[in-house]
Amino acid sequence: MDDKLHLKPYPLIHPTTICLVGTLVNDKPNWTTIGDLAVAGLNPPLVMISLHAEHGAMRYIDEHHKLSVNIPTKEMVAKVDFAGIHSSKKLDKSTLFEHHMEDGLPLIADAPIALLLRELDRIQVKQRVVLVCEVYDTIVDASLVQDGRLSLEPLKTVLYGLDNLYYTIGDIIGEGYKSGLTK
Repeated sequence: MDDKLHLKPYPLIHPTTICLVGTLVNDKPNWTTIGDLAVAGLNPPLVMISLHAEHGAMRYIDEHHKLSVNIPTKEMVAKVDFAGIHSSKKLDKSTLFEHHMEDGLPLIADAPIALLLRELDRIQVKQRVVLVCEVYDTIVDASLVQDGRLSLEPLKTVLYGLDNLYYTIGDIIGEGYKSGLTK
């Protein structure tokens, strides 16, 4: 244990997926960069998202109880970072990405994965609102489906390390529920 260091308490889960939450602000698409996102279950399909209570997106979510989650690619990292730096309270971000509307929610045209979420519950912890959402629609680029099966290998999503750097996915190193069978 001599080669381990104690750091300040920090949620060092590395890396974390970066997404763009899609809502409407002043009836225009708005994009909020979020790294506080987690799968909370497969059956039912649940996602948890933590947003600051004062985020511009929260007004729409408070009223409509739904949002989109758009998974960007590494080619989009500058725009993703821009959406996270700038607040919708000060800047109109509606033209940042080409988009289309689905069930009243904006979806980024170039995002290979989009999830439509319905808020089921929320927990407020200090200034953070943790939304527990059910995925009610999953939309993927056709290029991610090969021989009728989802293939995420070509996907190069944006990941965030708590070292303040962006990363992308690397090599396949195993297969779930199979790699451990041949120990």
